[in-house]
Amino acid sequence: MNTQAKSDGFKNSAGRVGRSLLATVLMASLLGGCTTIRLGPAYDAPFKEQVIEEAPAAAGKVLLLEVRGKINDEPKGGLLSKGPSLLDSVLMQLKKAREDKTIKALVLKIDSPGGGVTASDILYHELMAYKADSGVKIFVQMMDVAASGGYYIALAGDHIQAHPTTVTGSVGVISVSPDLSQAMDKLGVGVNVYKSGASKDMGSPFRAANPTDQALFQELIAKMAERFYGVVAERRSLNEAQMREIKSARIYSGAAAKDAGLVDSLGYLSDATQQACELAGEKRCEVIAYRFTKNPNASIYSPSAQEIDSSPNALLHVPLLESALQLTPGVYYLYQP
Repeated sequence: MNTQAKSDGFKNSAGRVGRSLLATVLMASLLGGCTTIRLGPAYDAPFKEQVIEEAPAAAGKVLLLEVRGKINDEPKGGLLSKGPSLLDSVLMQLKKAREDKTIKALVLKIDSPGGGVTASDILYHELMAYKADSGVKIFVQMMDVAASGGYYIALAGDHIQAHPTTVTGSVGVISVSPDLSQAMDKLGVGVNVYKSGASKDMGSPFRAANPTDQALFQELIAKMAERFYGVVAERRSLNEAQMREIKSARIYSGAAAKDAGLVDSLGYLSDATQQACELAGEKRCEVIAYRFTKNPNASIYSPSAQEIDSSPNALLHVPLLESALQLTPGVYYLYQP
Protein backbone atom coordinates (compact mmCIF):
# COMPACT_ATOMS: atom_id res chain seq x y z
CA MET A 1 0.00 0.00 0.00
CA ASN A 2 1.47 3.39 -0.97
CA THR A 3 1.73 6.43 1.35
CA GLN A 4 -1.28 8.20 -0.20
CA ALA A 5 -3.47 5.13 0.25
CA LYS A 6 -2.39 4.79 3.87
CA SER A 7 -3.16 8.46 4.49
CA ASP A 8 -6.60 8.14 2.90
CA GLY A 9 -7.29 5.03 4.97
CA PHE A 10 -6.32 6.82 8.17
CA LYS A 11 -8.56 9.80 7.33
CA ASN A 12 -11.51 7.52 6.56
CA SER A 13 -10.98 5.63 9.82
CA ALA A 14 -10.75 8.87 11.82
CA GLY A 15 -13.88 10.14 10.10
CA ARG A 16 -15.81 6.99 11.03
CA VAL A 17 -14.70 7.31 14.67
CA GLY A 18 -15.75 10.96 14.73
CA ARG A 19 -19.15 10.22 13.20
CA SER A 20 -19.66 7.36 15.64
CA LEU A 21 -18.88 9.61 18.62
CA LEU A 22 -21.21 12.31 17.28
CA ALA A 23 -23.98 9.78 16.82
CA THR A 24 -23.51 8.58 20.40
CA VAL A 25 -23.73 12.12 21.75
CA LEU A 26 -26.84 12.90 19.69
CA MET A 27 -28.51 9.68 20.78
CA ALA A 28 -27.77 10.49 24.42
CA SER A 29 -29.29 13.94 24.08
CA LEU A 30 -32.40 12.52 22.39
CA LEU A 31 -32.89 9.96 25.11
CA GLY A 32 -32.82 12.79 27.66
CA GLY A 33 -33.98 11.42 30.97
CA CYS A 34 -33.32 7.81 29.98
CA THR A 35 -29.56 8.00 30.47
CA THR A 36 -26.73 10.35 31.47
CA ILE A 37 -23.37 10.34 29.73
CA ARG A 38 -20.49 12.43 31.02
CA LEU A 39 -17.64 13.31 28.65
CA GLY A 40 -15.58 15.21 31.21
CA PRO A 41 -15.09 15.82 34.93
CA ALA A 42 -18.10 15.96 37.22
CA TYR A 43 -17.83 19.51 38.57
CA ASP A 44 -20.77 18.97 40.90
CA ALA A 45 -19.01 16.08 42.67
CA PRO A 46 -17.20 16.67 45.99
CA PHE A 47 -13.53 17.61 45.88
CA LYS A 48 -11.11 14.79 46.61
CA GLU A 49 -8.13 15.50 48.84
CA GLN A 50 -4.89 14.18 47.39
CA VAL A 51 -1.58 13.95 49.20
CA ILE A 52 1.11 15.41 46.95
CA GLU A 53 4.05 15.13 49.34
CA GLU A 54 4.01 12.79 52.32
CA ALA A 55 5.72 13.73 55.57
CA PRO A 56 5.86 10.98 58.23
CA ALA A 57 4.87 12.21 61.68
CA ALA A 58 3.73 15.54 60.19
CA ALA A 59 1.94 17.84 62.61
CA GLY A 60 -0.23 19.44 59.95
CA LYS A 61 -0.93 20.04 56.29
CA VAL A 62 0.01 22.61 53.68
CA LEU A 63 -2.75 23.14 51.10
CA LEU A 64 -1.54 23.91 47.59
CA LEU A 65 -4.09 26.13 45.85
CA GLU A 66 -3.65 27.33 42.28
CA VAL A 67 -4.79 30.60 40.68
CA ARG A 68 -4.14 30.15 37.00
CA GLY A 69 -5.40 32.27 34.12
CA LYS A 70 -7.52 35.38 33.90
CA ILE A 71 -9.38 36.22 37.11
CA ASN A 72 -13.10 36.32 36.42
CA ASP A 73 -16.43 34.82 37.39
CA GLU A 74 -17.19 33.33 33.97
CA PRO A 75 -17.81 29.56 33.84
CA LYS A 76 -15.28 27.61 31.80
CA GLY A 77 -16.67 26.08 28.61
CA GLY A 78 -16.47 22.33 28.02
CA LEU A 79 -17.63 19.95 25.31
CA LEU A 80 -21.01 19.24 26.89
CA SER A 81 -20.88 21.11 30.20
CA LYS A 82 -19.65 24.20 31.97
CA GLY A 83 -16.89 24.14 34.55
CA PRO A 84 -16.53 26.52 37.49
CA SER A 85 -14.97 29.92 36.94
CA LEU A 86 -11.55 30.61 38.43
CA LEU A 87 -13.17 32.64 41.21
CA ASP A 88 -15.73 29.93 41.97
CA SER A 89 -13.09 27.19 41.94
CA VAL A 90 -10.88 29.00 44.46
CA LEU A 91 -13.79 29.86 46.75
CA MET A 92 -15.03 26.26 46.71
CA GLN A 93 -11.58 25.09 47.77
CA LEU A 94 -11.44 27.65 50.57
CA LYS A 95 -14.86 26.45 51.75
CA LYS A 96 -13.57 22.88 51.97
CA ALA A 97 -10.35 24.03 53.63
CA ARG A 98 -12.36 25.70 56.42
CA GLU A 99 -13.58 22.24 57.43
CA ASP A 100 -10.05 20.90 57.95
CA LYS A 101 -8.46 22.19 61.14
CA THR A 102 -5.20 20.34 60.43
CA ILE A 103 -4.32 22.75 57.59
CA LYS A 104 -1.63 25.04 58.96
CA ALA A 105 -0.61 26.94 55.83
CA LEU A 106 -1.80 27.63 52.31
CA VAL A 107 0.56 27.96 49.35
CA LEU A 108 -1.12 30.20 46.80
CA LYS A 109 0.45 29.34 43.45
CA ILE A 110 -0.28 32.30 41.14
CA ASP A 111 0.13 32.31 37.37
CA SER A 112 -2.21 35.09 36.26
CA PRO A 113 -2.10 38.43 34.41
CA GLY A 114 -5.05 39.58 36.53
CA GLY A 115 -8.59 40.20 35.36
CA GLY A 116 -11.75 41.95 36.46
CA VAL A 117 -11.51 44.58 39.18
CA THR A 118 -14.44 43.14 41.13
CA ALA A 119 -13.39 39.48 40.75
CA SER A 120 -9.85 40.33 41.89
CA ASP A 121 -11.15 42.31 44.87
CA ILE A 122 -13.54 39.51 45.90
CA LEU A 123 -10.75 36.95 45.73
CA TYR A 124 -8.43 39.15 47.82
CA HIS A 125 -11.25 39.75 50.34
CA GLU A 126 -12.07 36.04 50.65
CA LEU A 127 -8.42 35.07 51.11
CA MET A 128 -8.07 37.65 53.87
CA ALA A 129 -11.30 36.42 55.49
CA TYR A 130 -10.15 32.79 55.34
CA LYS A 131 -6.86 33.74 56.96
CA ALA A 132 -8.60 35.70 59.71
CA ASP A 133 -11.16 32.95 60.43
CA SER A 134 -8.77 30.00 60.39
CA GLY A 135 -5.43 31.41 61.54
CA VAL A 136 -3.85 29.71 58.51
CA LYS A 137 -0.77 31.40 57.08
CA ILE A 138 -0.71 32.21 53.36
CA PHE A 139 2.54 31.82 51.45
CA VAL A 140 2.38 33.16 47.88
CA GLN A 141 4.49 31.57 45.15
CA MET A 142 4.48 33.54 41.89
CA MET A 143 5.06 31.56 38.71
CA ASP A 144 5.39 32.94 35.13
CA VAL A 145 3.14 35.97 35.61
CA ALA A 146 1.56 37.46 38.71
CA ALA A 147 0.74 40.94 37.49
CA SER A 148 -1.98 43.54 38.09
CA GLY A 149 -4.94 41.59 39.56
CA GLY A 150 -2.57 38.63 39.97
CA TYR A 151 -0.44 40.84 42.21
CA TYR A 152 -3.54 42.30 43.92
CA ILE A 153 -4.55 38.87 45.25
CA ALA A 154 -0.92 38.09 46.17
CA LEU A 155 -1.16 40.93 48.69
CA ALA A 156 -3.24 38.62 50.90
CA GLY A 157 -0.06 36.63 51.55
CA ASP A 158 1.93 36.69 54.76
CA HIS A 159 5.00 36.08 52.60
CA ILE A 160 5.30 36.68 48.85
CA GLN A 161 7.92 34.79 46.88
CA ALA A 162 8.61 35.35 43.20
CA HIS A 163 10.26 32.91 40.86
CA PRO A 164 13.54 34.41 39.57
CA THR A 165 11.90 34.73 36.12
CA THR A 166 8.46 35.91 37.26
CA VAL A 167 6.87 38.95 35.61
CA THR A 168 4.95 40.96 38.20
CA GLY A 169 3.87 44.51 38.99
CA SER A 170 1.60 46.31 36.49
CA VAL A 171 -0.14 47.89 39.49
CA GLY A 172 -2.98 49.82 37.91
CA VAL A 173 -6.24 49.79 35.97
CA ILE A 174 -7.11 49.55 32.29
CA SER A 175 -10.28 49.91 30.26
CA VAL A 176 -10.29 49.31 26.51
CA SER A 177 -13.06 50.31 24.13
CA PRO A 178 -12.81 50.16 20.32
CA ASP A 179 -13.64 53.14 18.11
CA LEU A 180 -15.19 52.16 14.76
CA SER A 181 -16.56 55.60 13.95
CA GLN A 182 -14.00 56.46 11.25
CA ALA A 183 -14.38 53.10 9.56
CA MET A 184 -18.16 53.54 9.57
CA ASP A 185 -17.80 57.00 7.98
CA LYS A 186 -15.71 55.53 5.19
CA LEU A 187 -18.24 52.76 4.61
CA GLY A 188 -21.13 55.20 4.69
CA VAL A 189 -22.99 53.36 7.46
CA GLY A 190 -24.39 54.62 10.75
CA VAL A 191 -26.24 53.56 13.88
CA ASN A 192 -29.42 55.10 15.25
CA VAL A 193 -29.17 55.66 19.00
CA TYR A 194 -32.06 56.70 21.25
CA LYS A 195 -30.95 57.54 24.77
CA SER A 196 -32.25 59.13 27.96
CA GLY A 197 -29.05 60.96 28.85
CA ALA A 198 -26.02 62.39 27.10
CA SER A 199 -23.64 59.80 28.56
CA LYS A 200 -25.90 56.74 28.18
CA ASP A 201 -23.88 55.41 25.23
CA MET A 202 -20.51 56.36 26.70
CA GLY A 203 -17.91 53.89 25.46
CA SER A 204 -19.93 52.90 22.40
CA PRO A 205 -17.69 51.73 19.52
CA PHE A 206 -20.00 53.52 17.08
CA ARG A 207 -18.92 57.03 18.01
CA ALA A 208 -15.69 58.74 19.06
CA ALA A 209 -15.31 59.58 22.74
CA ASN A 210 -15.96 63.25 23.47
CA PRO A 211 -14.14 65.26 26.21
CA THR A 212 -16.90 64.51 28.75
CA ASP A 213 -16.63 60.77 28.08
CA GLN A 214 -12.86 60.89 28.46
CA ALA A 215 -13.05 62.82 31.74
CA LEU A 216 -15.65 60.46 33.24
CA PHE A 217 -13.73 57.34 32.20
CA GLN A 218 -10.46 58.73 33.56
CA GLU A 219 -12.16 59.60 36.86
CA LEU A 220 -13.46 56.03 37.15
CA ILE A 221 -10.03 54.57 36.34
CA ALA A 222 -8.39 56.84 38.93
CA LYS A 223 -10.84 55.77 41.67
CA MET A 224 -10.20 52.07 40.99
CA ALA A 225 -6.45 52.66 40.86
CA GLU A 226 -6.49 54.45 44.21
CA ARG A 227 -8.08 51.38 45.78
CA PHE A 228 -5.26 49.22 44.39
CA TYR A 229 -2.58 51.67 45.58
CA GLY A 230 -4.15 51.71 49.04
CA VAL A 231 -3.93 47.92 49.36
CA VAL A 232 -0.31 47.92 48.16
CA ALA A 233 0.66 50.68 50.60
CA GLU A 234 -1.11 48.95 53.50
CA ARG A 235 0.22 45.45 52.88
CA ARG A 236 3.77 46.33 51.75
CA SER A 237 4.57 49.43 53.88
CA LEU A 238 6.25 51.24 50.99
CA ASN A 239 7.61 54.78 51.06
CA GLU A 240 6.53 57.62 48.75
CA ALA A 241 9.39 57.13 46.28
CA GLN A 242 8.60 53.42 45.95
CA MET A 243 4.89 54.09 45.49
CA ARG A 244 5.61 56.74 42.86
CA GLU A 245 7.50 54.23 40.75
CA ILE A 246 4.90 51.51 41.25
CA LYS A 247 2.08 53.86 40.17
CA SER A 248 3.67 54.04 36.72
CA ALA A 249 2.17 50.52 36.30
CA ARG A 250 5.54 49.18 35.10
CA ILE A 251 6.33 45.49 35.20
CA TYR A 252 9.20 43.93 37.14
CA SER A 253 11.28 40.79 37.01
CA GLY A 254 11.35 38.77 40.20
CA ALA A 255 14.65 40.31 41.34
CA ALA A 256 13.54 43.86 40.46
CA ALA A 257 10.26 43.31 42.33
CA LYS A 258 12.22 42.30 45.43
CA ASP A 259 14.33 45.45 45.17
CA ALA A 260 11.13 47.52 44.76
CA GLY A 261 9.58 46.00 47.89
CA LEU A 262 6.78 44.16 46.07
CA VAL A 263 7.94 40.67 47.10
CA ASP A 264 9.82 39.24 50.08
CA SER A 265 12.03 36.60 48.49
CA LEU A 266 13.04 34.75 45.34
CA GLY A 267 12.67 31.00 45.11
CA TYR A 268 10.98 27.96 43.67
CA LEU A 269 7.72 26.18 44.37
CA SER A 270 9.73 23.19 45.63
CA ASP A 271 11.02 25.45 48.44
CA ALA A 272 7.70 27.18 49.08
CA THR A 273 5.86 24.25 50.67
CA GLN A 274 8.50 23.77 53.40
CA GLN A 275 8.79 27.54 53.95
CA ALA A 276 5.01 27.75 54.32
CA CYS A 277 5.11 24.96 56.90
CA GLU A 278 7.78 26.82 58.88
CA LEU A 279 5.87 30.11 58.51
CA ALA A 280 3.02 28.37 60.35
CA GLY A 281 5.38 27.34 63.15
CA GLU A 282 5.67 23.68 62.12
CA LYS A 283 8.72 21.59 61.14
CA ARG A 284 7.05 18.94 58.99
CA CYS A 285 3.87 19.21 56.97
CA GLU A 286 2.04 17.00 54.51
CA VAL A 287 1.35 18.77 51.20
CA ILE A 288 -2.16 18.30 49.83
CA ALA A 289 -4.30 19.59 46.96
CA TYR A 290 -7.98 19.35 46.09
CA ARG A 291 -9.11 17.79 42.83
CA PHE A 292 -12.33 16.67 41.20
CA THR A 293 -10.44 13.59 40.01
CA LYS A 294 -7.31 12.25 41.69
CA ASN A 295 -4.13 12.14 39.64
CA PRO A 296 -1.85 9.35 40.88
CA ASN A 297 1.14 10.96 39.16
CA ALA A 298 0.56 14.46 40.52
CA SER A 299 3.43 16.67 41.62
CA ILE A 300 3.41 20.16 43.12
CA TYR A 301 3.53 21.51 39.56
CA SER A 302 0.41 19.62 38.43
CA PRO A 303 -2.81 21.65 37.99
CA SER A 304 -5.09 21.31 41.00
CA ALA A 305 -8.86 21.82 40.74
CA GLN A 306 -8.54 23.59 37.38
CA GLU A 307 -9.29 21.36 34.41
CA ILE A 308 -7.99 21.43 30.83
CA ASP A 309 -10.34 23.29 28.50
CA SER A 310 -12.08 20.69 26.35
CA SER A 311 -14.10 23.15 24.28
CA PRO A 312 -14.05 22.65 20.48
CA ASN A 313 -12.06 25.85 19.92
CA ALA A 314 -9.51 25.15 22.67
CA LEU A 315 -6.74 24.74 20.07
CA LEU A 316 -7.43 28.25 18.82
CA HIS A 317 -6.72 29.92 22.16
CA VAL A 318 -3.67 32.15 22.08
CA PRO A 319 -3.10 33.51 25.63
CA LEU A 320 -1.64 36.85 24.57
CA LEU A 321 -4.48 37.46 22.13
CA GLU A 322 -7.21 36.09 24.38
CA SER A 323 -7.07 38.93 26.91
CA ALA A 324 -7.09 41.57 24.18
CA LEU A 325 -9.88 40.12 22.06
CA GLN A 326 -12.26 38.76 24.71
CA LEU A 327 -12.60 41.74 27.06
CA THR A 328 -16.18 42.67 27.83
CA PRO A 329 -16.98 46.29 28.74
CA GLY A 330 -15.57 47.18 32.12
CA VAL A 331 -12.44 48.11 34.06
CA TYR A 332 -9.67 45.63 34.76
CA TYR A 333 -6.72 44.97 36.99
CA LEU A 334 -5.05 43.33 34.01
CA TYR A 335 -1.56 43.19 32.52
CA GLN A 336 -2.23 43.36 28.80
CA PRO A 337 0.90 43.75 26.67
